[in-house]
Amino acid sequence: MPAILTHDLFGQGVLEDVTSLLNLRTPAERDAFLLGNQGPDPLFYLVIDPLMHKWSPLGNALHDAAPSEVLLAMREAALRLEGRERQVARAYVAGFACHWLLDSTVHPFVYWRQNGLVAAGVEGLDETSASRVHAEIERDLDEMVLYATTGRTVERWRPHERTLAASRAVLAAVDKLYFYAALWVFERAVDPRTFSTAVREFRLVQRVFDSPSGRKRALLGTAERLARRTPFSLICSMSHRARPEDTSDFDNRDHRPWENPFTHETSTASFWDLYDGAHARVLTVLDALLAPELDLAGARELTADLNFEGCPTLPGERLAW
Repeated sequence: MPAILTHDLFGQGVLEDVTSLLNLRTPAERDAFLLGNQGPDPLFYLVIDPLMHKWSPLGNALHDAAPSEVLLAMREAALRLEGRERQVARAYVAGFACHWLLDSTVHPFVYWRQNGLVAAGVEGLDETSASRVHAEIERDLDEMVLYATTGRTVERWRPHERTLAASRAVLAAVDKLYFYAALWVFERAVDPRTFSTAVREFRLVQRVFDSPSGRKRALLGTAERLARRTPFSLICSMSHRARPEDTSDFDNRDHRPWENPFTHETSTASFWDLYDGAHARVLTVLDALLAPELDLAGARELTADLNFEGCPTLPGERLAW
C-alpha cells in the first residue's frame, strides 16, 4: 500500500481536477473514483471470509503483475460496459490508476524503511515480522497525512465512516472490471462477487479496528499476541491512533539518502516529495490512460513497467496464484 487514509486523501486532493477532466456528473461516479483510489487493496481482506478467501491472492497478483497489462485490462473492461455502468467503471479505473501511481512512487520508500527496521537487530523482529512492520510504517504515515491535510485525527475522521463509500450498483459495475481483468491478465475466472465482497469485509475490518481511545486496540492486540505467541500485533499496527501530529518518524523530512530496494537508485526524497510528485502526474497519467489510441507499448512507456510495488515488471510474466 500506502494505507487506506493516505489513498483516500490523495484521491480527495485530486477529485476536483479529475471531475473536470473526466466530466464526472454523479455522486456514484465520484464514489467510484474514490473507491478506485484504494486499488486492489480491499481484496486482501477476503482472508476473513470463509467462502471467498481463496480469491484474496488476486490482490497480491495485481500488485505484482505488469502494470501496463493490468491498467489496459481494467480500461478495456470498462469499455465493455454500457450506459451508467460504463461511466461508473471509467471513474473507478481512473481512481485505480491513481492508486497505482501513488503505490509505485511511495512503495520503494516504505520497503526501504521496512527492511531497515527488520535488519536492525531488535529482539523478536525479523523477516517473519515484515508485514507488521510494513503496516506500522503505513499506519504512522496515514495518521500524519490525515492531520496534515485535514487538521483532524481519527477521533473526528473515522476511516469506516469516511472511506469506501459505494452503492450496490457501483460495486456491481466494479465487480465486472475485476472479473474481466483476472480473466485477461491471469487467465483465471474469479467469483463474480469477488470485489464487492472484499469491500464489505474491508468495511467490517475498519469498524473492528476503530479505536480512537486505544482501549479496544490494546484489548485486541493482547488477544492476538497471546493467540499467535508473538511480541508484535498486526492489529495494533493497523488500527489508527488519534495522533495530532503533521510529522512521522518515517517521513524522511531531513532528506537523508535512501536506496530503492528494487532499482538500487539512491534518493533523498521525503514522503511528501514522493506524494506531491505523484499528485503532479495524475492528470497526465489519466489523460494518457483513457486515450483511445493507447496500446501496450504506450502503456509500458506510461508506467515505466513499474508495478504497484514500484518493482520493474515486464509484460508477459505470468504469476502463479
